[in-house]
Amino acid sequence: MKYLIGTLWLSICSLTLVQAQHPVKASNSTPKLTLLWETDALLTTVESVIYDPVSKHIYTTNINGHFMKKDGNGFISKIDPKGKIVKSHWIKGLDAPTGTGIYQGKLYVTDIDRLIEIDIAQGKILKTYAIEGAKALNDVEVDKDGTVYCSDTGGNQIFALKNGKITCVVANIDTPNGLYADGDRFLVTCWTPKTLNYLDLKTQKITSISGELVGPDGIEKVDDQHYLVSGFKGLIHLVSKTGQKQLLLDTQEQKINATDIDYIPSLKMLLVPTFSKNTVRAYSLAY
Repeated sequence: MKYLIGTLWLSICSLTLVQAQHPVKASNSTPKLTLLWETDALLTTVESVIYDPVSKHIYTTNINGHFMKKDGNGFISKIDPKGKIVKSHWIKGLDAPTGTGIYQGKLYVTDIDRLIEIDIAQGKILKTYAIEGAKALNDVEVDKDGTVYCSDTGGNQIFALKNGKITCVVANIDTPNGLYADGDRFLVTCWTPKTLNYLDLKTQKITSISGELVGPDGIEKVDDQHYLVSGFKGLIHLVSKTGQKQLLLDTQEQKINATDIDYIPSLKMLLVPTFSKNTVRAYSLAY
């Protein structure tokens, strides 16, 4: 018995020593967004924001008028990662630009019923693709193979640009808004059903991940298990792949919108266009 007690005591002491040498790290289980900066209010109805790791600049779309009016007032702005507006009217003469996507030095922008291709290094428009049948194009997403997808919220469709040709890849989906290509998974927010969904582009089967998302807009991946989803009126949710959601930001009372967001993993920085407030806000994400 004495031997057994002595052995047990030695085991406890050894375990205590190991724990002292290699303490278990406490995890921060409460995700938090902290405001880092906000641009000057020189943007005009800023709808989408995207960071280009090559040029190390942020690009925003500015509707500057009604989202369905072909008035030539829309423009794209260029911002540095600290929130300084480098050039407010970097690209001019658009109508109502909304979504943005980047692939191999090209910035793709939706503009009501057309897709604009811009050379980032040269700062000029290269091509304009008219999209027949489009009603109100919204978000842009580019997959790993360079296919450019455009949601048509007004027409309940999703279009794709591949090898210079535009095709309708999903012909009947309820008010698609934000798009995100996550490897073999394709995600879409649907405005009217208020859902975040997985979409099988081959079968066109849609599977809901999470619901009751008011004004669901942009989607960004945080890690292998979580996405950030913006809500137009000023909401940011952290949503897990299994559907659990947590509200991280609510600026509804201040009437600060949150539209098509972008997330910079290397900086753990979330970029939020404020739409009618005419600014972009940057938040650090800790969790």
